[in-house]
Amino acid sequence: MSTDVFEVSDLTLLWDVDRELLKRLRIPIMVAGFKITGNAATYYLKESIEDAERAFRLYSHFFPPVTTVDGDKFAIIHEELWFSRTKHLYIYRGEGTERLQGYRGVLSPDASAFLYKYAMNLVRICKDLGIREIYTLGSVTPVRYEGAVHVAFYSDSHKKIPEGARRIERRGVDAFFIEGEDALLPGFASASGIECYTLMAEERHFLDLRASITALEAFREMSGIDIDMEKVRKIAKSDIEQFEKRIKEYQRRLMDSSSATTGTGERHRIGSSIYL
Repeated sequence: MSTDVFEVSDLTLLWDVDRELLKRLRIPIMVAGFKITGNAATYYLKESIEDAERAFRLYSHFFPPVTTVDGDKFAIIHEELWFSRTKHLYIYRGEGTERLQGYRGVLSPDASAFLYKYAMNLVRICKDLGIREIYTLGSVTPVRYEGAVHVAFYSDSHKKIPEGARRIERRGVDAFFIEGEDALLPGFASASGIECYTLMAEERHFLDLRASITALEAFREMSGIDIDMEKVRKIAKSDIEQFEKRIKEYQRRLMDSSSATTGTGERHRIGSSIYL
C-alpha cells in the first residue's frame, strides 16, 4: 500500500494519457466551458460522444474546498480535459474556476493573479498539443431576450458566424462584458497565434440551461464538428426540466414573500433559497 500523500498546489496536473501520444493525434480544436452555461454545455457534449477519453485532471488550492459527485463517487473539485479521436476534438471543463468567483465573492488580488497564471498555463498546454482553434461557451442575460448568440472574435479571422448570431463589436460602451477565464484564455491564446472565439447564448432567466444547447449548436455550426444534437438534447432534457421547475418555484416563493406581511407590517420570513 502506497504511503504517498496526494498534494495539491496552485496548479497540480495529472495526465491520464501520455502527452506525446496526444501530440501525435494532432487534434486541432478545443471547446471550453467555465461559467455554469459553458460547463453544462461541455458536459452534455462529452456525454454524447462515445469515444470521449480523459486526457488530464487539473487541481488547485485556489479552487473552493468542496467535493464533486459522479454517481456514488466523491472527489476533490478539479477540472478535466477530454478528447475524442473520432471527432478530432478536445473538451475542457472548467469546474473549479466556475465556482471560484461565486465562492469568494469579489476576487482577491491573489485569486485574480491565479487566474492569469492558470490561463497562461492552459495556453502553453494548448500550444504544445497543437491546438489551432479555441472556442469558449457561455451565456449573457440581455435587456431584451431575442434568443441570439453573441460571438467575440479575438483575432483577424474571417470565419463565418452561425446563422442568427451577432458578432460583438465595440461601439462606445460595450454591450456585453466578457470576464474571467472566458476572456483570459482566448486573450492569451490569440496573442500566441491560436484562433479564438467566445460564443454567448442569451438566457431567458438565471441558469437557463437551454442556453447551453443554443451555444453548442452555434459551436457545431461555426467549428464544423459533427455533433449529434438530438443525443445532446436527450441527455440534457432531465436537467433542463428540473432546473426550470426550480426556477418557477423560486419565483413563486419570491412573489409570496413580497406579498406576505404580518399585522404589524413586518414581512413573514419565507424560505426562498434555491439549491441549483
